[in-house]
Amino acid sequence: MKLQGQMEQTVINAVNIILSGPKVDIPQIDINSKPKISIVIPVYNEAKYLKNVIKSIQYQTLKELEILIVDDKSTDKSVKKVLSLKKEDPRIRLIQNKKNRGILYNRIYGGLQARGEYVTFIDADDLYANPQILELAYKACIKNNLDILEFDYFGGRYDQKKKEFIDIFLFSNQDKNLYDKVFYQPDIKESFFYSNTRQDIIAGIVYNKLYSHKEIEKMADYIGEEFWNQHFIYMEDFIMCFAVARTAESFMLLGYGGVYHWYENPEGMTKGVFDMDGNQLKYPDNSNKKLGDYLSMWERAFDLTENEPDSEYFRLKLIFLLKDPDNRHVFARTYQYERILHLCRRMYNWKYASDYGKNFAKEFAIETIGFEVPMKKKYNEFFENEFNFDLDDDDDIIVNTEKKKSKKNKKEKKNKKNEKNEENEIKYEKKDKVEEKKESRKNKKKEENKINDIEQIDGYIEGLDDL
Repeated sequence: MKLQGQMEQTVINAVNIILSGPKVDIPQIDINSKPKISIVIPVYNEAKYLKNVIKSIQYQTLKELEILIVDDKSTDKSVKKVLSLKKEDPRIRLIQNKKNRGILYNRIYGGLQARGEYVTFIDADDLYANPQILELAYKACIKNNLDILEFDYFGGRYDQKKKEFIDIFLFSNQDKNLYDKVFYQPDIKESFFYSNTRQDIIAGIVYNKLYSHKEIEKMADYIGEEFWNQHFIYMEDFIMCFAVARTAESFMLLGYGGVYHWYENPEGMTKGVFDMDGNQLKYPDNSNKKLGDYLSMWERAFDLTENEPDSEYFRLKLIFLLKDPDNRHVFARTYQYERILHLCRRMYNWKYASDYGKNFAKEFAIETIGFEVPMKKKYNEFFENEFNFDLDDDDDIIVNTEKKKSKKNKKEKKNKKNEKNEENEIKYEKKDKVEEKKESRKNKKKEENKINDIEQIDGYIEGLDDL
């Protein structure tokens, strides 16, 4: 919902106070005491944004906080900036990775290391626009003994040159009847793509939620350390929210916009792309990495729902989301095609798949993966043991293409043969001429020898005559 009028002005005023307002007095608290909330901030080359996000936290009315910064081997002055801010605010803790680990690892590892009763996440280039949001959220969690709480958030852009805000939106659950109501399992699970008749109550983003520490542990265990310990920089929100929907026993939606998501750091966590060895990648490997991470999250979700008969709608929804046309240019030039086909095959062979589910996976592969003849042919080869279907136009094209290719090959062979014959004829002609010359010289010599012989005979006869 795009904000206008008084609500928009309220957000602008709140953000302006954070950006240009006075410093806030740091509370004198026992840093060894257990914080009410730990705020985990993954950082990669965010030095110029850290002051503002920390300031927005310092403006929060809840003071019993831990500010846990996980630096992912930044190459700028991020660590130096954190250490400088830490001198002013002892609530700040710093964890430094020995190598670039990726944002999924940073979020989960940071959450596990957090000391607070509850944990929340914020990006280094975002702000808390509502100074009361953490206090309101914490009180609701304690009152209702919640595993997880979600609040609305703002989004928009800020024109640095013009010093003005652009298109401020409030991202919220439109059904206000869902607010301030506690949900329990299995309703939580079923709302996360598990049913086409229920409204999703959990947004698929990480930074507008409070998680109990035990829920962080359950989530990490459910995803699997072997998985989240890999290097991922995209779609970590999805797998974390998916895991929360499966493991949380209690959940509540709280109104009130909390986080203002507005910066876009070109060198941030999702922009600085590294491989597993910590080597920086360059575009277009970035787009390959993005789609690769995307598919990895989908594959993991397939793994985790393999024995859940009620997850068919969810699995089909994931496949459907791969139809994004913007990704097709990446599909066409990377190995990712095989992974997408494998997801379709897994859906088709899934022991709980309905006839509709099987057909959905088949049609997806035909219509989306097989949009060009070479890939359609590859699709047929990939599914040769599963599918039996009549030839369609694309198949005819493949057959005709093969026929044309065969004719072309025959013609090329014939032309090569003719060329070779011509070359042989020329070669033989040259050889014949050489032989003719040799024969001519030989005959000439014979003639010369014959003449000599005749002369000798004539001389011999003349000699006889003289006798």
